[in-house]
This record gives sequence, structure tokens and C-alpha cells, in this order.
Amino acid sequence: MKNLQDHYEGIPVDLRSCKYLGRGHSGQVYLMPDKKVLKVFNSSHSCKREFDILKSVEGSPHFPKAYEMDKYYMIREYVGGTNVKDYLIRHGLSRSFVIRVIELIDDMKKLGFTKLEMRFPHLFVQEDGSLMLIDPRKSYVQDIPYPKSFLRKLKKMGLLQEFIKILNEERPDMDFGVYSHRVI
Repeated sequence: MKNLQDHYEGIPVDLRSCKYLGRGHSGQVYLMPDKKVLKVFNSSHSCKREFDILKSVEGSPHFPKAYEMDKYYMIREYVGGTNVKDYLIRHGLSRSFVIRVIELIDDMKKLGFTKLEMRFPHLFVQEDGSLMLIDPRKSYVQDIPYPKSFLRKLKKMGLLQEFIKILNEERPDMDFGVYSHRVI
């Protein structure tokens, strides 16, 4: 078993001064005193892959900026806002929200993503209504032509049919309704 303590060597901040934000599939996340995020990865490969993706999308309004990376950690921009699930519970599904989702998907396609996945825990609504996606892992290596997890969560919330209706009115060329039978 590998020693995860090694992953914390060389980190440029005392973790006692950071706020623990949570643990995900690929590592642990902390908010540093300077309001940047420190993500400590379980694997150096995952760290490099995520950092490279964030660097490749630099300039997009939908992804955080990546500042620096070492073998097992990355420092990136903090993304505040409201988690998309909490936002939908409080505000419901609106046409403007669906349009923002369309803008995000269009941006992902423009950036060359082959994985158009947007998991609820990684999607945040900003004060101005824009969307930011914090964990675009495997965006260029997996082939997922529609936001499967996103649509599945909408279905669980009873919002899928309304989302598809608005999507088809706004962008009939982006017909995710053909995938709705796959959404469990």
C-alpha cells in the first residue's frame, strides 16, 4: 500500500491554515488562505491529466484557472456559487438556466471535449447565472456525446421532460431527447 503522506510533501501551504472542502474520487480539496484551491491527488497521473485539461481550456468562462502543479497537487482558482442541485431545488428549472447549460455544452464541444458529462457535484451556478464546471477529468479520452449523469439527475428531480422541451425550443439541433430513453 502506498504512503499517501508522500503526496503532501512539498505543498506550499500549511494545511492547518486551509479549510477542508471535501474528498472526491481523485483526491482531497482545500481552500487556501489566499482563496485559491489546493487539490491533493491520489495519483500523479490524475494530477497531471486534470491540470493539463484546465490549462487547455484557459480563457473559457466555464472552467477554473489552473495556477501550478507538482507531482501530487494542483493549485487552481476557487469556484464559489451554488451547487446546481441546490440551485434547482431553490429556483426551479428556468429557460435562462437551460440556455446556460446549452452555452456550457457548446463551449465543451468547441474545446474539443468528447465527454460532454456534467455531474451535479461538479457544476456550480454563479451569482450572474453562469455555470462553472470544476472537474473536467477524462474530457478528451472518454466518448460520452450527451450529459448522461446531468440528465439522470434531472429525471430524478422530475425536471427532465421540461428541460428537453425547453432545449428543443431553443436548440432543436441539440436533441438530447433521443438519449432520454437511456437515462435511468
